[in-house]
Amino acid sequence: MKKAVKTFFALAAISLALCSCSDSGSSGSDGTESRTLDLRIQNGGVARWIENSASGTYEAKTDLVEVTAESDGMHFTIKNPATALEDENYKEGCNWIGVYRLETIGGEEIQTTLAVVDKSPFEPGYWNNGTWINQEPAKEINFIYPLCEAGEQYKFKVQIEPLKKEGESLVRENGYFHYLTLTAKGGIGDINYSNLKNGEWAFASYSDNKATVWIENVIPPQDSVVKNVGTYIDIFYGNKDWDTQGKTDWYCLYENPDTVEKNVSFELTRRDGQSIQSLSSTFFAQYAFTFEVPNCPKVSQWRTVTLESDLVSIK
Repeated sequence: MKKAVKTFFALAAISLALCSCSDSGSSGSDGTESRTLDLRIQNGGVARWIENSASGTYEAKTDLVEVTAESDGMHFTIKNPATALEDENYKEGCNWIGVYRLETIGGEEIQTTLAVVDKSPFEPGYWNNGTWINQEPAKEINFIYPLCEAGEQYKFKVQIEPLKKEGESLVRENGYFHYLTLTAKGGIGDINYSNLKNGEWAFASYSDNKATVWIENVIPPQDSVVKNVGTYIDIFYGNKDWDTQGKTDWYCLYENPDTVEKNVSFELTRRDGQSIQSLSSTFFAQYAFTFEVPNCPKVSQWRTVTLESDLVSIK
């Protein structure tokens, strides 16, 4: 585990013009290989083969999700489980709708770019200046996933979770996970994650009830292609044991509307006042860049791949 606090990202100097970049760099001054994870949108990037995907098709369909490849990207239709499947767990809306790109990198299938879809159309109403406005929940949500390149195959996971009621735990058994694979006809360009290696880019440390989180050698998306690039850091307590109830869970969030280009230090505090020390002797950070895609209003947030730190001891 790395303990030293880095004060600045080792970000490479880059041009904002669209260009293809090498996956691995040249040797550094100490003779070791210098590697940079380039998260910029790449037009004409390297095509990657997705295992078990059907080639030659431009559409995929399940009972809740339909995807069609067009020249401007993947056209998604996500149906409301409450109406499409008469699922009572969704009659008041959803807790989460996420569309993940799945890629096989280094022999492992991982979730890369995430589109967080606006779930409010599936809700029976919303608050407006203190007034509850009733609405008929929509039967479907339509949006375009534009981070594509013509001729490349894409595999998506669409995750739909039921509404989490106040004071109750989320019943994930009532959620939906739909996997769809198809070939793109076009888009604005793809992010090339082929240089990614989990655990190599994000780091964290702890002192005086503050977390210090930083990344090294990572180039964020560029504002010349997408807009409002920001920084998004989740802190989780526990030992990364997601299978055992209570062993690992979300603790707090640091979010900055700008791209932070130095290390981030912030107080480890939770809204309910519970200290992280009372929950676990270790924590870890997940780091991502957020951004906006013009003309894509149905997506409330886009995120790059999540970079995860090693476990950090809480003293």
